[in-house]
Amino acid sequence: MAGPSGIHRTAVPRRSPRSSMAVPVARLVGYVLVGWVVLSIAKLFMGDPLTIYLEHTQNAILRNMSLLISLLFHALVGAAVLKAIRQLDTDEDRGEINRRMGLVREYDDCWEEDMEECGEIMRKGSKSFFLASWLLPEWTRGPALAMYSFCRKADDDIDDGDKAGQAQRLALLEKRLEDAYLGRPMDSCVDRSFSAVVRAFGIPRELPEALLDGFRWDLEGSQAKYETLSDVVAYSARVAAAVGGMMTVLMGGSSPVTFARAFDLGIGMQLTNIARDVGEDARNGRCYLPADWMREEGIDQAEFLRNPAFTPALGRVVKRLLDKAEEHYLLADAGISMLPRSCRVAIRAARLIYSDIGGRLRGMGYDSVSRRAVVSKPRKVALALAACLEAVAPPRARNAAPVAPECQFLLDAVLPLCDRTKGGAENQ
Repeated sequence: MAGPSGIHRTAVPRRSPRSSMAVPVARLVGYVLVGWVVLSIAKLFMGDPLTIYLEHTQNAILRNMSLLISLLFHALVGAAVLKAIRQLDTDEDRGEINRRMGLVREYDDCWEEDMEECGEIMRKGSKSFFLASWLLPEWTRGPALAMYSFCRKADDDIDDGDKAGQAQRLALLEKRLEDAYLGRPMDSCVDRSFSAVVRAFGIPRELPEALLDGFRWDLEGSQAKYETLSDVVAYSARVAAAVGGMMTVLMGGSSPVTFARAFDLGIGMQLTNIARDVGEDARNGRCYLPADWMREEGIDQAEFLRNPAFTPALGRVVKRLLDKAEEHYLLADAGISMLPRSCRVAIRAARLIYSDIGGRLRGMGYDSVSRRAVVSKPRKVALALAACLEAVAPPRARNAAPVAPECQFLLDAVLPLCDRTKGGAENQ
């Protein structure tokens, strides 16, 4: 079967029964947890009518099945609450959304099947994003999964295999990106769906190109690139802020300020990643900590790479980086309030989960060499539930702080989108 671009579509491989079951089971558990939180709050004001009914009913079958009935009730309430959050589309142009999603399905005639595969990729490769994605409205979740899957697979493709072939694999990625924008993607679920999304939503090519540029920095392996914090932020702009910019395009961002705050969120997340992975990166011959900060603490970077070990001095460098990440998170908070209401909960959840990695690190004494900071699944669920308050919270004060200088090239790439969207007053 040939799609609109004329390329031949191979059959989408079937997933194993085990992986096929994982997503609906995880979804059901999520519904139950959301329902439990909502009903626990409701019980404070109105008691528990379901429990009272089950305790007094004369129907033995209902009494014997009380646990199952309670779970189903919680799941129904949770599903209803999440659906309500996803339907908060009062500030979105439904006609424009339908037009873009129509184009997506036109460009990728395997869209539904490809979304199943992309969801599985993200479930395995980025659990934090996959959890937060369930809080996105349906019209954003699919395109976001497609975009993140391409970025995730691109990163994996560079790292998989021998180092000698990394430059060749990067060149192949650049060709795949070019073909995706030309409407002739490689025949894979990731490339097909990514191509459909970037064309339907008009994502500037400079944004994914910046991501590949960040991969190139890694391949060059020059630690001199990260002499200062600004150098580290410039790297973060490419491998994280650019992705935040793509997400903002998908969500209909129309203001330079909104994009600037999205870049701040990406920077904060990447600085958190760097702080968390100091030991792992060092054992792979890399160090993304600012070299001048290390020298100020008396740390020889070359010696640290030869023999990675935690010291109080290194802990102070990690703390300093986390403090910088927190500054960017606080800037990003104002930007979340500028997104469509139906998208705010998911982005808030991602922000809370990532910043909590920094909280774990602080609790570990900033030692990310001998241990790895991990946010547990129950903790992630709790943070995602806390993020649901974003749906009803009043907007935060607008923060028109200038874009981080290292992200100016990203802002320049999206400015044409701001100029042609409605609501020009917001762009001032």
